[in-house]
Amino acid sequence: MRDYLILLKPKVIWLLILSSIMGYVYAALPEISWPRLLELAAVGLLSTGGSAAFNQYWERDIDARMRRTSLRPLPSGRLRPAAALVYSLAVSAAGFLLSYLWLGPIPTVAVVAGWLFYTVVYTILLKRRHWSNVLLGGFAGNAALLSGWLTAKPLTLEALLYSMAIYVWIPSHIWSLAYVYRQEYREAGVPMLTAMLSEDKAIALVAFLDIFSALYMWAVAFVYGGLLSALFMAPASALAIYLGLVALRERTDRAFWRVFKSSSPLLTFFFISLLI
Repeated sequence: MRDYLILLKPKVIWLLILSSIMGYVYAALPEISWPRLLELAAVGLLSTGGSAAFNQYWERDIDARMRRTSLRPLPSGRLRPAAALVYSLAVSAAGFLLSYLWLGPIPTVAVVAGWLFYTVVYTILLKRRHWSNVLLGGFAGNAALLSGWLTAKPLTLEALLYSMAIYVWIPSHIWSLAYVYRQEYREAGVPMLTAMLSEDKAIALVAFLDIFSALYMWAVAFVYGGLLSALFMAPASALAIYLGLVALRERTDRAFWRVFKSSSPLLTFFFISLLI
């Protein structure tokens, strides 16, 4: 059972589940339904977890060639590929069905769209073929927040701007990690942008994206949350900007690892700031 749970990538998908929940909270305030929050969490776990499981099934050969991922259930041989494929599709289908029954057809469109962007666009079509894989697959993050928002009320510009915070965050999050493991990506033949560029350009790109995402989140918090939200968000944004500048100066793997590790707390602070 532990290996089947690992297929869901719980350390990765929790932010997408949180995005869906927070999208609902922003749209529903002040009348929040706690059962609805649990339903969103369950749907998010199944749909995003199912897509993550399919990702591991599809990329099992790549994972076997990279030291960072070689001990996952499929490349290590602990699970059979056919079993993982059936599991991923069954979990995903359960998420779609429960979304339709609990949340309704419109939020389910966003749930399915998020699954398609990650599973089809990112994993199947682009991951092995083109550096734009992260940019186009990143719309799965937008869909996660919008699925929660649409559960409570129709789409608005405010919801789109909230969801774009996730979109601008994803490249700095993934490409900072890809820079640290750039040699493994090159050896595995995966065209991650920061593994394809020269080190000077890759360093500048990741630092710029890290700083830009921090500034964008602070600006959205200020515009829609007000002064208190901006003050709450300021330390997290300032730290992210500082770490980006340090990485630009030091140009070391350790510096970019700090950028990667600080990116998840940054997004979490953004979600909380809008509640204030």
